[in-house]
Amino acid sequence: MRKLFACLAIIAFSLASPAWAAREEGSFIVAESEGAGLTREEALMDARRNAVQQATGVLSKGVTEVIDDLARENVVQLSRAFIEKFDVLEERESDGRWSVKIKAWVRGEDLLGVLLQKDPDTSPFDGAGLFVSALTREQRVKEAGEVLIEIFNSVPYENYVRTDIGAGGVNLRAGSGGEVSLNTRFSFDRERYFTQAVPLFGAVLDYVAEAKLKDVPFIWEPRGSNPVVVTPPSGIASIAQYMELMEMQKGNRYIDVPGAGNFANVYLLKKNYYFDCYHVSPEAFAALMENLLLSGAHNRLAGRTFEGADLKIAFKDSGGRLVNEHVQPLNLHNVMIFTNLDGLRRSPYVRGNPGQLDGQRHALFILPCMGTIDASNNYLLIENSTASISAKLPPEDMRQVSQADSSIVMKRQ
Repeated sequence: MRKLFACLAIIAFSLASPAWAAREEGSFIVAESEGAGLTREEALMDARRNAVQQATGVLSKGVTEVIDDLARENVVQLSRAFIEKFDVLEERESDGRWSVKIKAWVRGEDLLGVLLQKDPDTSPFDGAGLFVSALTREQRVKEAGEVLIEIFNSVPYENYVRTDIGAGGVNLRAGSGGEVSLNTRFSFDRERYFTQAVPLFGAVLDYVAEAKLKDVPFIWEPRGSNPVVVTPPSGIASIAQYMELMEMQKGNRYIDVPGAGNFANVYLLKKNYYFDCYHVSPEAFAALMENLLLSGAHNRLAGRTFEGADLKIAFKDSGGRLVNEHVQPLNLHNVMIFTNLDGLRRSPYVRGNPGQLDGQRHALFILPCMGTIDASNNYLLIENSTASISAKLPPEDMRQVSQADSSIVMKRQ
């Protein structure tokens, strides 16, 4: 009997253990991992994150300090920043899904430093960015573009748009086929922005930037003479107003970053009245611009990061069971990520063929709001909005509906 249990234990262990375990090789942790996704890039991203998770497990065994869950989550989100290189061992597409297997060389020292980072106000990459590494400039630029694209695309932008059914709830109106009417409130989740988005964007920009200028305050004009009163604006409705508060000159002039020999091209609002400025290499900046912004006429970047959005409304009965669904298109083109549309008009940015001075003419702004592009081709920045939605339902569904939930789905090309 004991031999039988011993055999079963060995079999169970062999089935549960991976055939290839991550191991240390000099300054690297080498891991083989698999990933899946709807696209090849999604599958590679998943595989890279799994590789970094394996490396985290290896490092965790060798330290006595407690590594908290937030630190583990941060390194997974920033996985590409820890991988020196990776080889694709296998890849295949089946039924609209991709699966890949990679071998990745993870930078153990960098990873351990972030895992043991305890100061929440300090970026894990302060003083240890990509552009102080021993890589060649070509390698650094290539990695910077890959890291930026992966991180910016991994953000669940729709999670920052809150939708709530209004106080009036669901109003059932008699009519042909029946009609459901409800008020929906849209709002940007500023708390989530400052607690989740800012640390993530700040960490990746700290890593890839060639130079940066931090904690730059807004500048607003004092009013009155005796006494002088300084009153922050109650709301900011345009990129032009943000640029004015950042004391940027007109004509696409941006803030000069010491050490970069150039203007900052990415601006992150990190607190209510303070922002950080980053100069990202022109090549990496071009890659990010072309990945984030959709094209308009003549293959020119148009300033939208999404084609639009859908409001999904789930109608439910008194017990919470789904009865029917309704999808309402929304005129929402940007969440957090904006550019200078005036700059795009003055100096069109052609996909695949950016001009030599586009690093000075164009910039990206990361802001706590959502927005749409109006008829004048300007951003209308939105923090809160309401809408009255009506949907027709079959009579048998009308008799059951007593509540509704709503959510946002952002749409790319």
